[in-house]
Amino acid sequence: MMQRMKIFKKYMLFLVLPGILMISCRKSSPGISEDGTQNKGADGPSITIDTSIATIDASKFDKARVFPGLVCKEEPRVEVSLNMDLKYEYVAEFLRTSRPPVPQFSTGLYAAPGELVIIDIPSTEYSLSVQVGAWTDDLSFIANSLRDPVIITRNQLAPGRNYVRNLYGGPIYIIPARPVEQPVPIKFSNVVKSPDFVLGVTSNEDWKAAIAGSCVPFIELRSKNIVFVVPREYCLQYPIADPNALMSAWDNAILEDFYKWQGLEENPVDERDQAPLLPWRVVQDIQPARGYAHSGYPVVTYNDKGWFDEFTNLDALKKGGAWGVYHQLGHNNQQPLYWSWNSLAEATGFLFAFKAAHRNEVNDPLAWPPKNDKLAASMERAIAFAKDSTISVKLFNGSDERVNDPFARVTPFVQIIDKIPANWGFPGQKDGWAFITELYKKSRRANRISLSDQDKQDFFYETLCNYTKQNWKIFFQRWGIAISNISLGKMEDLPLMTQKIWEYNPITRTGGDDFFDPDFYAKSNWSILAFSSQEPNGEGPPNGLASAIIDGNINTFWHPQWQAAIGTVPHWITIDFGSRLKINGIQFVQRQTSGGFRKVKNLTLETSIDAVNWTTASGSPYALTTDNTPQTLAFSSTVTARYLRLSVPTIQDTYDQTAEGFCSMAEVDVIKP
Repeated sequence: MMQRMKIFKKYMLFLVLPGILMISCRKSSPGISEDGTQNKGADGPSITIDTSIATIDASKFDKARVFPGLVCKEEPRVEVSLNMDLKYEYVAEFLRTSRPPVPQFSTGLYAAPGELVIIDIPSTEYSLSVQVGAWTDDLSFIANSLRDPVIITRNQLAPGRNYVRNLYGGPIYIIPARPVEQPVPIKFSNVVKSPDFVLGVTSNEDWKAAIAGSCVPFIELRSKNIVFVVPREYCLQYPIADPNALMSAWDNAILEDFYKWQGLEENPVDERDQAPLLPWRVVQDIQPARGYAHSGYPVVTYNDKGWFDEFTNLDALKKGGAWGVYHQLGHNNQQPLYWSWNSLAEATGFLFAFKAAHRNEVNDPLAWPPKNDKLAASMERAIAFAKDSTISVKLFNGSDERVNDPFARVTPFVQIIDKIPANWGFPGQKDGWAFITELYKKSRRANRISLSDQDKQDFFYETLCNYTKQNWKIFFQRWGIAISNISLGKMEDLPLMTQKIWEYNPITRTGGDDFFDPDFYAKSNWSILAFSSQEPNGEGPPNGLASAIIDGNINTFWHPQWQAAIGTVPHWITIDFGSRLKINGIQFVQRQTSGGFRKVKNLTLETSIDAVNWTTASGSPYALTTDNTPQTLAFSSTVTARYLRLSVPTIQDTYDQTAEGFCSMAEVDVIKP
């Protein structure tokens, strides 16, 4: 595809295939025959050019009748003057996406097959080209194609009078090579008016009357952000009840689900966040060059009722039923040079369909999940792969059938965006859906491209870790997505993400709520350096002793002294690790009692390297529940320390709130980075 696009661009400025451009001075053009086709090098003096509007080249009528269709002789041929706004923002270099929209401006006019079209251009304008026909796929490589391989004409326009003839006919477009600051007056002669629907210009009633009274074979449904090229016949057979509402919904869909989600704006502070402000184009063709549909500019789909219904069914659009269009436009909006690695070529384009479903479910819960018959089963298999701990070497990019399809490979990305709530990693963190915005913005600001799949995986991993201030290395390990030691080293100071998000099912929105046991340091060299008090006898040793909190047994516990002498708040215990450790937090276990009896409500943690100078952990005091299961108290970043002090400063920091502030602790473990 990329090679074809390069060839396409190379000949963009001057391409003569089924048509011909002629200038108003009526000079002969060597190598061009009277019917507008190449004559393979006949001598210039022997060639004459017929610029008579009355001459119609019917040599391809048999082909044009099949596709795209003829224009009846009763359809008026008219002269139309347009003041065309050809100003646009050139943003392709900033977007860094696969296929940004290009400046191709609709005229609302149609060239009848084989008929001469006259175009008058101002004397000062040299940057314009004309394209006749919307069907840009070259089918030369397909044997027995359903239409001729090339049926468009694209030619540069010179100042003055220009002539163009396309043997198949089609919509007429103006393509500027550069933004034109002021509107350009252009006159078109011997053209047909196309009964297009233009959002904000055409009323529903006028449009329905126009298509009923026209015989133009293909028309456009246009909004600011998207254009559909569809058969007029379909519009009559399958009426669109409210084209204004339909195109308004599509216009908003492109704005919200593509541009805004990528952090693009109409008037951004930073030019790298400039939205294209050019419409995407989706064209129905009798035979796409690849498959049932393909991405690119334009997106090309098969010319059938199924695709037409996806374009024009407003209810389906609002309920996640426009999967195909979203997928192809998703391809155009991928960032394969930065984070979307090779095995994701068919996967990350799906993300935009999930974004649409998420937006629409606010008003209609049935919009989630997006509608695709293969999605649920593929995601279930993928989640089973991530949960499988029997695989010695997991390869997300490998051939395991549970992940070797695009629906499966999009799963971890949807888990991330749909499962992470706001404030999850730290106060002020936005939710998972906003992570994609951050990812695209970071890609647009990257100093260099990612040269390998490993670079792309590292880029995604680092962006996610920094976005949440959590280290996601276990998540990536469970999915078999390899991260380099360099990237792991960069993120080692972040606390470990311990939630089993890889078990979350985005279709049913279940699972992924449990936490895994983090990697703890061995406690063989640990000791209790000091404590406020302990009960040496009354609880039955080792219960009551401070050493009980590091003995590896959650059924033993420390308690302040209550026999002979009374230990009162503040209560505290200092642990000596025996050497300096890098710490991401602790796992704390309450005394194994029912309810809140003798349990800590708020716990303050402090660290030190010398037992003299202490630093309070940023999360202190940590609010604890009365649950008997382990509770993870994460640090905001990795801390190096030899000593850890656990404190219960006041009576209010205990659940019992006795006069002495009695409480207990069962076990403490320290989490490795």
